[in-house]
Amino acid sequence: MRADTRNATVFLIAVVGSLVLLNLLAVRTFFRLDVTKEGIYTLASASKDTMAGLEDPVTVTAYFTENLPAPYSGNARYVRDLLAEYRSASKGKLSFEFIDPSAQETEADKETKREVKRDIFGRQFREPTSVEKELSSLGIQPVEIRVVEQDQMQTKRAYMGLVIKHQEKKEVIPVVQDLGSLEYDLTSLIRKMTRPKTPVLAVLQGHEEPALNEKFTRLQAMLSQTYEVRPLDLTGKDKVDEDVDALLILGPKTAFKPNEIRAVDQFLMQGKSAAFFLDSIQVDTRTFESTPAEHGLGPLLATYGITVGDKLVADAQSAHLNVQERRGFMVVSMPVPFPFIPQLQQLEVDSPLTRGLTGVTFPFVTDVTVQPVEGSTATVLARSSAKSWLEGKPYNIDPRRDWRNETINPAGPYNLMVQVSGKLKSHFASEANASGPNGPVLAESKGEARVIVVGGSTLLWDDFMARPNQALLLNVADWLLLDPALLAMRTRGLAQAPLQQELSDATRNGVKFGNALGLPLLLSLYGVVRWRRREASRTAPLT
Repeated sequence: MRADTRNATVFLIAVVGSLVLLNLLAVRTFFRLDVTKEGIYTLASASKDTMAGLEDPVTVTAYFTENLPAPYSGNARYVRDLLAEYRSASKGKLSFEFIDPSAQETEADKETKREVKRDIFGRQFREPTSVEKELSSLGIQPVEIRVVEQDQMQTKRAYMGLVIKHQEKKEVIPVVQDLGSLEYDLTSLIRKMTRPKTPVLAVLQGHEEPALNEKFTRLQAMLSQTYEVRPLDLTGKDKVDEDVDALLILGPKTAFKPNEIRAVDQFLMQGKSAAFFLDSIQVDTRTFESTPAEHGLGPLLATYGITVGDKLVADAQSAHLNVQERRGFMVVSMPVPFPFIPQLQQLEVDSPLTRGLTGVTFPFVTDVTVQPVEGSTATVLARSSAKSWLEGKPYNIDPRRDWRNETINPAGPYNLMVQVSGKLKSHFASEANASGPNGPVLAESKGEARVIVVGGSTLLWDDFMARPNQALLLNVADWLLLDPALLAMRTRGLAQAPLQQELSDATRNGVKFGNALGLPLLLSLYGVVRWRRREASRTAPLT
């Protein structure tokens, strides 16, 4: 008996020792099992490559207020787990710490928080504490949340921000709001701080395009977080600046001059990239008056196998506009469908550039056709719905247009956005043997050139820059600048997995009510069967 007791004691000590050893090993080893289809809880390849390429330490300081209520209660845990994965992938090059700002407050700070003052309007306020001043200087902003304390609903100031440092550089995420995009934001900022050169994205000017500070302020602000966005005027120039990595042509109204077309063509022949957002008309979104746009880039794009049409795409699957109508003595705003703003439920899923994007709008856009030339590949990125049609000049885009008295024959879908990549032939290939002021003319691209064409630029205006259009813009920029890893990271987890593209109403209702009522009915049926079997066993005669 004593031997059995001794063996049991040894076994217990061995088990406890093994658990202690495993915990000690787990302190330095982070592991998490991810069973999602796209691995959305596992670091993306771009993040792992970025961490593996770190040469100098990166530190992340997370300022999180403890014991936050739902829905913020899980944010700190998620951020901690994510940073632990970054640290593991970096082999210790990335380190992080969590700080609760309220725990850093001194007695003087606590006294300052109790001193509530009033301004001349009677509104209450208090002076910021030393901790709040320090966080403000770092760029960390507080958020006001509602909490229940002492059986009362109160407003509490909380912090959920990150400060990333590398050498003398510093980047800040003021408030962690969208956990789904946090990995992309972190990896983008770390890449931005550690890369030797910031990619330059030039926006062509000089053809009566809307200026960046007029219609494209949000575009400039978003792209400037990762890239250097620079206006570029080619007037009097024969080539694009050497340090430019990609071009954006956004809604030119007047034709390009021959030297400018040559500069754009030879820029692409260097193996670089450009995106063309070309309008047939530009519309004043307040009055809906339109002016024609003649960019003169049709022959150049035709060389690459792309043709931009001159007919507007109208789609029954469209966004709504608020139109003011007079009702007696009152003016009311009524939402009406506006077919000249097609709203796509889903873009083409074969490309990481558009995978997972839904709800993107393409206002006042013309159709685009593409026929890949030898040495290149072409992909259609966005199409209108089957309920779309084309309308030629003169365009009638009056939002009060009465569609009930018109006969429409939908013949869609139509291509709205295409891409071409590969070894492109120059529009000036016949001059390849001639030597210009900038050296010999290249007959074909040195490497893989990339071109995106959309039959309109209004989708990037501030008026239409909702989240789906923002995501599309960022994807375009990443694709142009040869950073597909970041592009794939942003769209990861967005793709939907429908059972079938088109479902009948009966099938849709069957699936809906089956999901809602099927499981309870199955459980009830199982309970009835068990009950009947038990009753049968009780009444069965004993043998």
